[in-house]
Amino acid sequence: MPFLLDELASDPDSMTRKYRAVFAQGRGVAWAKDDTFNARHSIPVTSLPEWIKENIPA
Repeated sequence: MPFLLDELASDPDSMTRKYRAVFAQGRGVAWAKDDTFNARHSIPVTSLPEWIKENIPA
């Protein structure tokens, strides 16, 4: 973590460094589904298990 946070401090506008620092902390991020772009525009989504079942042969 200290290394990733130091990298982020040296380049605070880097989205890659932000992503790495956030997810390395193990907390992740979450938001209400109703507030997502897809929900607001009625765009269907699928879960990872559903996508695998539909797209990868067993």
